[in-house]
Amino acid sequence: MLFTLFAQTPPQASTPTTPASKVLRIPMKQEHLCCYDMHFVKPVYPKEARLAHIEGVVKLHLVFADDGSIVELQPVSGDPLLVDSAMKAVQQWRVSFGRVVGRPAEYEIALSFTFSIEDPPKPAYLHLANGDVIRADTVREFADGIEYTDGRRTHHISSDSVTDVSRCARASIRIPPKEGDCIPGGGPSFDIRAIPLLPSDKEKKATGTPSRN
Repeated sequence: MLFTLFAQTPPQASTPTTPASKVLRIPMKQEHLCCYDMHFVKPVYPKEARLAHIEGVVKLHLVFADDGSIVELQPVSGDPLLVDSAMKAVQQWRVSFGRVVGRPAEYEIALSFTFSIEDPPKPAYLHLANGDVIRADTVREFADGIEYTDGRRTHHISSDSVTDVSRCARASIRIPPKEGDCIPGGGPSFDIRAIPLLPSDKEKKATGTPSRN
């Protein structure tokens, strides 16, 4: 009888599988990125925008997965030339967030980049691709190269050989500071500055504008 009873007892239903956890969406501010190990690529100020003296703010919507890869990147506002430059830079970013315990997460960030054109400082420091730094009394950049003065002498150099023109010769915390010393900043910079870009002599002649000399 017992054997027959157990034989007729229906099998117990297995424990239902726990449904997959939903992804946790965490809002962040762009300045919080400095708290994480990050591969940051700064946008380049497009030459076309500099020649046209286009400035302004670019806004993007960015979502990272917790492994640092980009899940979503969408333009929100800004001049198309500047938006394109910002998008190309951000697509190369990677961030190490780590994982929220117990569930996957995504990090949502509203990005804002400010593109501005400013007159070069006096004196200015030209940072070269080979690591050298040149001190210049004045600097002007044309579509076909950079012109700078050192005392009464005028020099010309390829734009491709210069990575930055700034008021800083070096980042330093020496006391007392020396000329060209600047306090090093921390975290990624969302300000993209450039000096005015002037037409070349060839372009000026084509438009009837007086040449640089």
